[in-house]
Amino acid sequence: MAIAARYINRELLAVFLVVALVLLVVALGGRFIGYLQEAALGKYSGDGLLTIVWLRLPEFLQQLAPFAFYLGLLLAFGRLHAEHEIPVLQSGGVGPYRLLGWVLPATLLVAAGVGYLALMVTPQSTVELDQFFLSEADRQEFNGVTPGIFRTIGASKRVTYTETVSSDRQRLGNVFIAEPNASRPITVWAEKGSQYVDDATGSVFLLLENGTRYEGEIGSEDYRKVSFGALGQRLSVSDTKLVRIDPDSTATAVLWRDGGLDNLAELQWRVALPLLVLIGTGLAVGMSRVRSRQGRFTRVVPGLLVFVAYYLLLVILKDLVAEGAWPVAVGLWPVHGVFLLVAAALLRRISLPAPA
Repeated sequence: MAIAARYINRELLAVFLVVALVLLVVALGGRFIGYLQEAALGKYSGDGLLTIVWLRLPEFLQQLAPFAFYLGLLLAFGRLHAEHEIPVLQSGGVGPYRLLGWVLPATLLVAAGVGYLALMVTPQSTVELDQFFLSEADRQEFNGVTPGIFRTIGASKRVTYTETVSSDRQRLGNVFIAEPNASRPITVWAEKGSQYVDDATGSVFLLLENGTRYEGEIGSEDYRKVSFGALGQRLSVSDTKLVRIDPDSTATAVLWRDGGLDNLAELQWRVALPLLVLIGTGLAVGMSRVRSRQGRFTRVVPGLLVFVAYYLLLVILKDLVAEGAWPVAVGLWPVHGVFLLVAAALLRRISLPAPA
């Protein structure tokens, strides 16, 4: 029996890794294209794309791993049923709960990994990602400039434009800057531009050369036009910090300590993800049996529908708890309870002789 257990776990982990890799590539590919488009529009630098993807990776993994493991169970056990290997084991006295015991080490490993990501790694990565976006917003007024495209920066609504950008992105040609929200509207045209940072203050300046600065309303008595050979235009001050930390960016210990509906809903969600793996294992084993002459993929779609329903109900209850429309003391536990009973019923069903 130990050989059979190793065989099933080897089959399960192989399918799980393939499915997880495919889902991860699809998810990251979709998001990477979106980030690439935003980088092309100058929202952040191309160099920052890998940083963004790396910081989003824990979140992707904690969401995808339960689905990948569940699908791996469906596919692995579906093949074993279709090729009559499970019926042979059952004839030797191996029941569904014995099968669950065989895959329990793999299940606990995946559940522990998902729990570690959800409780520890992802919140910290989310904080770092938020901070990265803030710092990028500061420095990308220069580095994120795209030739021939007008950009609006931050709450100040400063508009920047450049006709050309050097290959090393250190020099701009034919630069336009407008600050319509200033107390006195300011417009600047310059032949050249380059960036430098004041080491003392951390302020980022755009050094403009050979241009003209217009200040005030055209036609007003205090309207000013000044030609210059060199002008330092401050872009930002590197003093970015998060003003508000959302629950999904908050450390797990802080969620428990501070309480509040949003925090407790997020805490229960993080606990729900590893439970999703554990209970999902029972669901998958119970849903995987196929009848004679049915293919190994017959139960994949019905099985996925059950698991998606489980996941969506958790999401709905989490939102209701955060809004105060569902008792926080009850939380997400009824959903876990219902699907645990469903898993038990399915496991009992497959312990009976399969219908023809």
